[in-house]
Amino acid sequence: MVRLGFGTSLFVTLALALLSPRAASAQGQELQPIKVNLPPPPNFDVPTAPPVYPSGEVSVYGLRKGMSKYLDKDVRVKAYVLEVYECPPDIRKCNEEANAKAKREKRKARPGAPPAAEATPDKGACRPCDQPHFFIADTPTTKKERALLVADYPIKDWKTGKPKPLTAKAGEQYVVTGTFAINSITGFAASNGLLIHKKMEDMQGKVIAEGNAVLPPEAQTIQLEGKPPEPVGSAVPPKK
Repeated sequence: MVRLGFGTSLFVTLALALLSPRAASAQGQELQPIKVNLPPPPNFDVPTAPPVYPSGEVSVYGLRKGMSKYLDKDVRVKAYVLEVYECPPDIRKCNEEANAKAKREKRKARPGAPPAAEATPDKGACRPCDQPHFFIADTPTTKKERALLVADYPIKDWKTGKPKPLTAKAGEQYVVTGTFAINSITGFAASNGLLIHKKMEDMQGKVIAEGNAVLPPEAQTIQLEGKPPEPVGSAVPPKK
């Protein structure tokens, strides 16, 4: 039998006491496991509108959910306007000044001299304004990065040829008809789709904008499934 000294016996007793759970709880309160409450990740696929409204228009949610069904086809989309693109003032001013300079240089050409090439602004002098476009969504508070881009609405009146700015207001609901696509002719692109503009109406059926700014006349006709073709914009034959 091995005898332990007083100091060694005391050391062993303390060590056993510290290892004992009861002793630990007696010495102080046990620590609870740490819980981290993080917000759930955003779900961008949560529907905020029915896929198809009772009146027949498709929602932005429904358009994207049925992408394989609607892609490269004309559709009518009911949604709220979030933002209408406006060329930044500094870029617009730069282009206006460059255009004015080009016109002055053209007027300075000597009489009787061979016709000079068409005067144009210096390349690279100004960044051009983007083509007309705006953003729509199923709610007026949707973030723009989740909105649907509508490309190339016309900025002139087809009958008079005079400038005609878009009168749509942010936060109001409209029906936009156009071709659902991935790319537009003017370079807009969206992996989850965009709308190539053909017609825009308010909720009372009043036409706000009609046609497309860049499509040729033969591509300006609305061709909705189950309905006869509807010429718009430059596709409308002139009145005799």
